Amino acid sequence: MTDVTPQNSPTGSGIVAGCFKDLAWIRVQGPGNNRNAPDLANFLGICAEQGVLRYVVDLEECSLMDSTFMGTLCSHTLKLSARGGRTDVINANERNRTALRKLGLHKLMALDAEQDTWARERLLVAENLSQPIRPVAMDREEKTEICLEAHEALVKANVDNLPLFKDVIQYLKMELGGEPPT
Repeated sequence: MTDVTPQNSPTGSGIVAGCFKDLAWIRVQGPGNNRNAPDLANFLGICAEQGVLRYVVDLEECSLMDSTFMGTLCSHTLKLSARGGRTDVINANERNRTALRKLGLHKLMALDAEQDTWARERLLVAENLSQPIRPVAMDREEKTEICLEAHEALVKANVDNLPLFKDVIQYLKMELGGEPPT
């Protein structure tokens, strides 16, 4: 396992992750939300820079996901798909599977409904994955940019999401100094 977490920052994001050769494994412990989405985005960015093309998002201990968290996964997966990579979601509870399907993300990421993919790797990960993603110090503007990118990705992945997130996107753009709507 390769530790790709940023140095000199406290632990506590609720996400445990690591790279196993060319595979990044992300286990969400607790809610996946706007609070830990920036840390997830940072980890995904580091992995992408290292050329990782396969990602597993383990939601066994994830109680729920908000749109910012799902959008962060979506944004990364859209970029990853263009490079021939993929994201698999495993161990999602019914609530999380429904949320992903409702936003059309099941067309972008593989959902393991039978819980049988990555069987051999699950054992390796269970024994070796213990490194929490360390929160990254970001100012309000950087967090807002991540949130905006996440919601724009949800719309890019499925145009039917536009009515759900149009106001959020507009608000975030205004927060970043954009013009108010006319």
